[in-house]
Amino acid sequence: MLDKTYTVHVAREGGHEQEVMTRQGIIDMVSTNDNTWVFVDSQMVSVDELETIELNNSTEIRINPGMVGGSETFKVFIANQTGDQQVMMSKQEIVGELSQNEGNWLFVDGQMVDASTLENTSITQDNVLRMVPSIVGGSDETTFTVQITDSTGHSVAQMSQTELACETESGSNWLFVDGQMVDATAVREMDLSQAAEIRLTKPLVGGIGLV
Repeated sequence: MLDKTYTVHVAREGGHEQEVMTRQGIIDMVSTNDNTWVFVDSQMVSVDELETIELNNSTEIRINPGMVGGSETFKVFIANQTGDQQVMMSKQEIVGELSQNEGNWLFVDGQMVDASTLENTSITQDNVLRMVPSIVGGSDETTFTVQITDSTGHSVAQMSQTELACETESGSNWLFVDGQMVDATAVREMDLSQAAEIRLTKPLVGGIGLV
């Protein structure tokens, strides 16, 4: 039903605005504007997926048009259930994504960075930026306690198997299950239900600095 309308949160330079749009209106906006992305329940979807994806009154729909005014943009790899998508985002847009969605994680050169830290962090075109949004359907997917080691030390997070797969498939992170390194291609299919310890090790880098 292309004539049904939905509340859409549209990012602008001055903040977020709410607009009422049909599915076709959303598709047209994303199709006709370069560097514009749409997120459905925090999952970035393509124009083709918008044609058939299920939408209802409780679905959160957000559109991030490319910011005007010449802000420098950076290549960001956004993880999803099938792999990574590559988009160009300004620092302001990245901070906005992290602030609006607490379930999203950003890794700069393999190091997890939150929104407040990113605002005071100098990033360049040489940095590798990966964003891991909340996975669609994540409330139904079992999560596991994961020990994360990076250049700042150790932390603990709850992650689904899909999120673990996205992290290891980046090629720079290592996953250990009960002390044994697991190949990235095997993560999605293996049984983690009996694992006593799951550890994700990220590169110990010094490639970012505070400004």
